[in-house]
Amino acid sequence: MALPKATGITLGVILIFMVSGASAQQRHALVIGGLGGDPEQTGRIAAHLENTYNALTGPLGFEQGHVTVLAERALAGSEYVHGESTAENIRAQFAALGEDLTPEDELYILLFGHGSYDGEQSALNIPRRDLVGSDYAALLRDLRVERSIWICTMSASGPFIQALSAPGRIVITATRTGTQRNQTIFPDYLMEALIAPAADLDRDGSLSVREVFQYTAQQTARHYEQQGHLATEHSLLDDNGDGQGSRVEMLDESLDGFAAAAVWLKRSQMLAGNPTLASERTELESQIALLKARKAGLEVNAYYAELELLLVALARLNERIEEEL
Repeated sequence: MALPKATGITLGVILIFMVSGASAQQRHALVIGGLGGDPEQTGRIAAHLENTYNALTGPLGFEQGHVTVLAERALAGSEYVHGESTAENIRAQFAALGEDLTPEDELYILLFGHGSYDGEQSALNIPRRDLVGSDYAALLRDLRVERSIWICTMSASGPFIQALSAPGRIVITATRTGTQRNQTIFPDYLMEALIAPAADLDRDGSLSVREVFQYTAQQTARHYEQQGHLATEHSLLDDNGDGQGSRVEMLDESLDGFAAAAVWLKRSQMLAGNPTLASERTELESQIALLKARKAGLEVNAYYAELELLLVALARLNERIEEEL
């Protein structure tokens, strides 16, 4: 049976990230902080940048030399900051990455600060001239890396999905549209997601990009509910290259989330030290993600029969892993 066009896109994207999970050579991260505008907001952005740097180079296992943080001039003296977040320096960092990255590497880009929207495109507010979504997309075109993960935590960030969406990219935004302009709390819960055991939603000792998104989005929504306030931000995840994006409560019914489930910020200690088990686990998880992406094109009974076989195989593998812990 022929697969629907959107499902075909999803299958191709998942295949790209299957290779990533199995054989990514190096992980690099570029963390960009925008202008605070006042001491309180500058301090808030500084905390997000420092916490992100510490999480990436600490429990998440990125090499220190592969994590670069750019921030406004007021933070230039901080130990974790490597330069000012001007358009010129951002372009220079992308140029340097172009020299270092290979197609097998992974690139993470995280944006913190205030966002703006001109009716067509969004931007992170940085010193002097801002870069809009299409500027970042153009910078990506000069890189050989095939897999990049974007986390845009600022207000008005939704249109970054349309600007950046492509096969081989995961794009997460704090807001659904460019008109959601209020300060976001999304980055506060992202900090938790990067280090909190609770963010490992399936309790398998690993942390996927999908789990990071789910935890952050769910905690953000819960915050507004507990405060009794109408939510002014609705985060999105796009990882199938269609430029649409899905809210967290719609992931199970959408074509997004499958590729993000096959990309790990952290692998369990056991899997990290056992390449054979890690490879088997990656293969089974990727097969499950591929099957779920094909669900709409399969007969119901055939789908669930195949899913059951894969889940049983995964359960048996998990038992083997637990026995060796």
